[in-house]
Amino acid sequence: AINNIMKAFLALAALSLVQAAPEGCTLTDEQIWSSDSAVAEQVRPTPIDSVDGGLTYLGFKPEYVACESCSNSWTSGFGRSYNYNYAWNSEVAMRSFHEDTAKGWNKKTKWYKSCPGFYEKDSWFSWSPKCVIPKDTKFLGETCESKSQCDSDFVKGYVDTTCAPTNNDESDPQWKCVLDEDSGMVSPYANTCSCFGLIWCESSDCNGNQCVLSTMDMKKHCKYADEDPFFGTSCSNCRASENSCKAWGGADPSTVDTSSVGIGAGVVGLGCVGLVGGVAMNRKRKLKQANKDSQESLELTAGGAGAV
Repeated sequence: AINNIMKAFLALAALSLVQAAPEGCTLTDEQIWSSDSAVAEQVRPTPIDSVDGGLTYLGFKPEYVACESCSNSWTSGFGRSYNYNYAWNSEVAMRSFHEDTAKGWNKKTKWYKSCPGFYEKDSWFSWSPKCVIPKDTKFLGETCESKSQCDSDFVKGYVDTTCAPTNNDESDPQWKCVLDEDSGMVSPYANTCSCFGLIWCESSDCNGNQCVLSTMDMKKHCKYADEDPFFGTSCSNCRASENSCKAWGGADPSTVDTSSVGIGAGVVGLGCVGLVGGVAMNRKRKLKQANKDSQESLELTAGGAGAV
């Protein structure tokens, strides 16, 4: 009886998030927001493992890309679902993509010439230096010290990345470059931060991310997925956004999907929720997204619920 009540509650909760299907989408609202795992298997790609031991579905199958919308992730009886594939361009944020001689990497140049793109010379004292990736530039999955290392010129405009902790142990946070949506592995309430801004500002306590005043406890905490509301320059990993990231080489984003590359390399799906005290903390919605009418995220777990 309790299980039936829980299923009914989850169904009602999912319905509260329902919004009209995007123009050109061939799926029904019921298919998009369904809490039935059988329906999810029909319209969504193979899920990835989440840090909390569950499953995460990234958007829809390629033939339903027109159904993507920039609403928050939501949970149901079969796992966590995103209505957009936030990892579609993840390969561009990987080092292997840019360690490519066709792009100019590792090629020799003349001492008086510049390297192509954002590569730099490996020496200023050589007659024939090589073009390399700057040492301070970091890519998905690599250890970082600041957001600017991850959000470098190599990926800016193509992928929204940041530097965030990937371990719930405060003494060993293991900061790494992750996709914006994967930056919530550790609850922002794990510790506090400080800065001069009254409500928000960039803070070194957050490794260059936003330090934001929370109405939950009236203290400031790191929000790794947030952008400066006035000066933020990151694109959105949601292809349906007005500020969507662009595809490499001018390709149509709707025809590009390199998520399998990022998933296979273990740099996608580090976790969209951090489990702290048995309560799942859901990350705050990105400020820049096309669907201004999208519903607030819903977090339902057996241990409790909480929204950031």
